[in-house]
Amino acid sequence: MLYDKFENRTIITGQLVAVDPVHIGASGNDSLNPSDLDSHVLKDLQGKPLIPGSSVKGVIRSRFEAVMRSIGETACNIFDNNDEDCVSNRLYKDIADSKLSELEKAEKLYESSCTVCKLFGGKSVAGKLRFKDCYFIGEKFISENRDGVGIDRDTGSVSGNAKYDFEIIPKGSRFDFVLIAENLDEKQRKYLSFIVDLLEGNGISEGDYLAFGGKTTRGLGRMKLENKNIEYTDADMLKKQLEERFSL
Repeated sequence: MLYDKFENRTIITGQLVAVDPVHIGASGNDSLNPSDLDSHVLKDLQGKPLIPGSSVKGVIRSRFEAVMRSIGETACNIFDNNDEDCVSNRLYKDIADSKLSELEKAEKLYESSCTVCKLFGGKSVAGKLRFKDCYFIGEKFISENRDGVGIDRDTGSVSGNAKYDFEIIPKGSRFDFVLIAENLDEKQRKYLSFIVDLLEGNGISEGDYLAFGGKTTRGLGRMKLENKNIEYTDADMLKKQLEERFSL
């Protein structure tokens, strides 16, 4: 089920709430001020933190891949540039060089893709899930700072001057959440329901929340989806809306 024809769309909205403090790191610190933090959180132009949709998608995809492999579904490693991927370099070249139409080539690539790539996207196919950037909810953002140290592996104490500090998003902070899924088949709709369960902390076991950002092994990053709302539109519903709008 590709994009050449509208079949269905599911829009899931809600709020991502920080169960723990969260650190979504910025790209670096070029400040010459010695009193400045070593690592800030990523912020928008208004100085409020945000969580990139790509970060949310990456965390969910990683967990989803692991679950799919555990039940025998295919899930390739899109970071490996080799012929073990669902769409190998040789297969891609064979399809690209064939005399099929562009639509037929796209269908061949889609059918050859693994379960995860069909849903999240791969090297040869676009994903059916779109995760919007998550923006901070609130008029004012007040951050917190944490200290970190490097531990000497021999002495078990602080290693020299290996002390640093970083900014965190406080526990309880809220971010808006939008996930758009298009043209899902029946099986993929069940997968989408499972993904929502993962976000709510009920996918594998109750209270098993996904962790986003950095320093997750230090107890940071867990977030949960609250105030969920689901809107669904299929081709028949769209046709009816258009007929009413244009008096067809």
